[in-house]
Amino acid sequence: MMSTVLAPITPEPDPQLELLSKEVVVDSQTEVQREVQANLKNEINRVINGIDDPEVRDVSQTVLSEMLRFFDWLHRIENNLHKLDTLLESLSLLEVLEFESRSLVDFIEARALKVAVRNDRLHEVLDGIIYGITHDLRRIFERELVRGVTEHSTPIVYGKILHAHGLLTNCFQQSTITLLQVFNPSLNAASLFNDIESRLKQSLVLCKDLSSLMRFVRLSQANSDPDVLRTVVDRILEFRDGSMHYLMYKDWRGYESLALEVITAIENNLDPKPLLHRFLTFLELLYSHVKMRAVLAENFPYSGGGDSREEEN
Repeated sequence: MMSTVLAPITPEPDPQLELLSKEVVVDSQTEVQREVQANLKNEINRVINGIDDPEVRDVSQTVLSEMLRFFDWLHRIENNLHKLDTLLESLSLLEVLEFESRSLVDFIEARALKVAVRNDRLHEVLDGIIYGITHDLRRIFERELVRGVTEHSTPIVYGKILHAHGLLTNCFQQSTITLLQVFNPSLNAASLFNDIESRLKQSLVLCKDLSSLMRFVRLSQANSDPDVLRTVVDRILEFRDGSMHYLMYKDWRGYESLALEVITAIENNLDPKPLLHRFLTFLELLYSHVKMRAVLAENFPYSGGGDSREEEN
């Protein structure tokens, strides 16, 4: 059974981490955060009350309720980022989020997916949530090495917490939005989280980085010089570790799978041209869908009337 109460966190200060106070001060939510939480809770209640199947309603309510708690903790971390004397609390909250997120993934795998077996769309979304959360937790707590970070200087600790907060916020927002949209396809995601400006910025960065990556892939198709191919590999990895997180979860696997094939071919001195062609076709498809996002309507007015598969981003 999943926990529902967050126990007070009072970690001992680490003498290696400067500027940390001995007391943990928990900030109340800002007015904007309270409004976002209230709107999100109301939308969750509307969706849950409209689900007829009791088993689907039960598992969906569990997942969405957990997400609501996750956002509360993320808000606390966000407020802590304005003060350097609460870094330890933020690290503790990240550890709690990791544990609770893994518990949620276990719940979805053990129960929710079985309940969703008769609903292809719900099953696909839940599977994507598992993949996305697991992917970001691995990156934050294994590749980014958040654990043991207190041995570093305060600016480095702050930077890692800020980065982890951003990844988890995007992760849980996308998970919540995609699940809500299974039952309410017309949901306006940007207004739900009151982050139209940040979504616009993310989408513009994504378009720019996709365009740049496509340009390098085209260059490598025309010029198979080893230095050019190595540059393509670097660009592929940079996108994977950066802007890929602004894509929908369902596109992460496709990107990583094709990217791995291209990189493997290049590193083993095989002919990469057929794979580069497939990869470029995939990137072009992604780019066309990203341009259809609602937040980019004014930037790409002739890209179409909007694509439901990208509305949530």
